[in-house]
Amino acid sequence: MKALFFMMKYIHRHWKLWVCGIFAPAFFSMATNIYFASRLQTYVMMITEQRASLQEISKMLMFTLVVLMLLSCVDNIGVYVLSLFHTSTENELRYDFYTSLTCTPLKNLQKLSHGELITRYNTDIEQSAQIVSYDIWGVIYPLIAGTGYMTAVLLADLRIGFIMLLLGTIVIVLNFIFVHRIKRAQAEILQAKETYTSNCSDAIRGKMSLRQYSAQWIMSKKIGEAANQLYKKEYGAVKLEALKLLTSDALANGCIYLLTPLACIMAACGYIGVPVVLFIHQICRCFIQYTQNFATSFIHYSEHSLSFERVSSILSFKNELTERSVNRCGNIPKNFAVKFENVCAGYENHQVLKDVSFTAFSGECICIIGESGSGKSTLVKSLMQMTDYQGKIYIGGEDCKNIPLHMLREYIAFSPEHNDIFPTTVYDNIRYGNLNATKSEISYAAEMAGITTHSEEFFRRNLGENGEQLSGGQKQKVSIARALLKKAPIYIFDEPTAALDAESESKILNTILTLKQEGKCILLITHKASTLRIADRVLRIEDGKVL
Repeated sequence: MKALFFMMKYIHRHWKLWVCGIFAPAFFSMATNIYFASRLQTYVMMITEQRASLQEISKMLMFTLVVLMLLSCVDNIGVYVLSLFHTSTENELRYDFYTSLTCTPLKNLQKLSHGELITRYNTDIEQSAQIVSYDIWGVIYPLIAGTGYMTAVLLADLRIGFIMLLLGTIVIVLNFIFVHRIKRAQAEILQAKETYTSNCSDAIRGKMSLRQYSAQWIMSKKIGEAANQLYKKEYGAVKLEALKLLTSDALANGCIYLLTPLACIMAACGYIGVPVVLFIHQICRCFIQYTQNFATSFIHYSEHSLSFERVSSILSFKNELTERSVNRCGNIPKNFAVKFENVCAGYENHQVLKDVSFTAFSGECICIIGESGSGKSTLVKSLMQMTDYQGKIYIGGEDCKNIPLHMLREYIAFSPEHNDIFPTTVYDNIRYGNLNATKSEISYAAEMAGITTHSEEFFRRNLGENGEQLSGGQKQKVSIARALLKKAPIYIFDEPTAALDAESESKILNTILTLKQEGKCILLITHKASTLRIADRVLRIEDGKVL
């Protein structure tokens, strides 16, 4: 029931839609079937007993038709409202899922593969939304309708009513036998889908290398094995479903056909009349059908709660902005010098930084060098509070852990090594640095980053997935322009000239010198010796220590 309690907040947001969508179809469907059965009984009595003329029978049938159409319309409106509630809940779940991913600390995202995230976003959210819509509807609908049908049959004939109740109970019990087996099969299918999706994603990301090294067959083999595994899991689920059809579903169908002959025998023996037989036939058919749906809804809930567990693990991520805003003073630093004091950081059992201490002053450019994996990026992530660390990091005398994240990140402009290019236009990619920037400010930032063409065509160019429409150097310039647009007191450039030609590199270095003259504090990570000429100091990280 954990999933249901958690999802109650989505019911609370749109409770009017939920009440109308859940209860209206149940009441009006029950009313439609009982009214139809009673009118059918009256019609047969009028014919067999010849109590009415053709005109009277025609009037009764026309009136019955109008009432049935009205009841059916209200029933259909309720179903439509339920679908609206389901759609709104699914959209809100997707939004909450996205928000949780974008606001949680990076360490939480590193635990999840690309395939896991895609499968949970596409499949698990859709199934989770059904818990408070179609799953609850599938339980409440048969309860309300079934109670009404049971009462109607018991009033018509007590013996048939008890037999109907017994058969319905057996159908429910048989369905519940399959609950755990179906849930386990669904868990295996979801896991297989994650593996298959991850392999397909890897094939797309590495499409150029696969062709260049003629390695398509290796990836095709991996995808084929994953697809075969998924097929086996789904085939097992189909066999399980077939077994359910041959047992509980077959019994339910048998019950529908068993009760009518039984009623006919009782009518032949003079216990009940023929009109009552028709009434019982109509109501028993609906009762058994809804009883079967009642049990099936529990099976679906079991499957969907599994998806909910996978989604809730994402939704339960802590919001780093909210968490860090509690009990934080939010004092503005006296200046923007950056000071590391005995900082240690690592991942699991591997320590990357060991007692790192240094100070970078305003108006100073410090170049940080070291081999790959030496801890340069970890040092930067620690400053931006994107990873856990021990020790102290200060900005202008204020401990970074005491500064709310939204304030801290206003002080820092960052151009990452891998650029973080979004699948939108060049203009919008730069504008992320300052969403309130004017067009002239964006053009100036682009010029300072060495983007020589300012044509509207270039700025409107859609970059596609991972910025495929730009060269490596152009992506680097866009990333730098985005950082420059922020106009922050502290700048971090991670390999800003790695993919640039000599002329573009000179332009970027002159821009960094200009920032230094403006009093900015600059940390520059680089492997290129030509970049070191603008450094006031060079820090080398080796074995996690600053030399």
